[in-house]
Amino acid sequence: MLTRSQRKCYTRNKHHWIKLTFLVGAMLLLLCYFQLNDDAIPVATPSSFNPPGTHFRSQWFEVLSQGIPSLKTVIEPPHPAEKPQSILQSVLRDLLLFFTEIDITDIRSLLIAEIPATTLFTEPQPASVVILPSLPKTSLPSLPTGGEPLVGVYHTHTSESFIPDSGVTHAPGGQRGDIVDIGAAMVKQFAKHGVAAIQSRDIHDYPSFMKAYNKSENTVQQMVKENPSLQALFDIHRNAGKREETTAVINGVPVARILMIVGKGQPGLEQPQWEQNYAFAKAIDDKLNQYYPGMSLGVEVVEWRYNQHLHPHALLFEMGCQYNTKEEAIRTIEIIADIVTEILTKENN
Repeated sequence: MLTRSQRKCYTRNKHHWIKLTFLVGAMLLLLCYFQLNDDAIPVATPSSFNPPGTHFRSQWFEVLSQGIPSLKTVIEPPHPAEKPQSILQSVLRDLLLFFTEIDITDIRSLLIAEIPATTLFTEPQPASVVILPSLPKTSLPSLPTGGEPLVGVYHTHTSESFIPDSGVTHAPGGQRGDIVDIGAAMVKQFAKHGVAAIQSRDIHDYPSFMKAYNKSENTVQQMVKENPSLQALFDIHRNAGKREETTAVINGVPVARILMIVGKGQPGLEQPQWEQNYAFAKAIDDKLNQYYPGMSLGVEVVEWRYNQHLHPHALLFEMGCQYNTKEEAIRTIEIIADIVTEILTKENN
């Protein structure tokens, strides 16, 4: 049975399965590309012996060999003849670019997509919360006056929905899903406490689900720039799983359990302030465990960054699963808003 961390990386929703399938196919296309080209793949030869046109292939070889160790034993003659790119090679490159938006001539396209190369061939190993070092207590500035927004809410996967309410896991054709209503409920709950919050309803996962984080990053940058008073940013998602694992009962009323994700970053996608985000997540988690034991599924640290490099108190919330109801998720997000308000008030007083 897959662990929660494995399910997080591979089965968050059906779109991630589709993405994984395309990426595996992409790697096969890359291997075909290399096989069709007679140029050597420089393994241990000096750079001076690399024939023209092999630089980007050596970069891709390094990435592929992380997941396919047997490639490291491949040794080709050091002085092959350079041949023009065939029509088939051009077709393979265009297909790869169309389906995965990865350009085999540019290794940076893999990093921009925030897709860990080795994840395709090895089980993900996110950092364990248990072994994390002691982190400094989160510290927030004084609460501003004048009604400036203190909290920002947005949705990278805007189409996510709940089957009991919508009959689908994702709203089709670029429509907004149920998850947007969850964000609106959070903003409304903050207002009850006199905390100004804003929500972006921009659609990020259409037409390209794979580039959702690229688009939502632009949204977050704009929110932070236009609202320097923001003290917290929440990317609200709907998780995937089994209802019995993502549902709790409080005073006889079912609520959706919540998992908090903190991005630690990775080479090429650095996240220097992840510890501040983690401290903020732990403060929320501690309050949840104090008031509503069992509602929180904990804080998971993952080697991505989920736009969290843009703010020191940015978190990703996973609300229930596709089999929970929107009402159950709203009950939880209202509790989260209550707790965040308490944390902000306490820290600033």
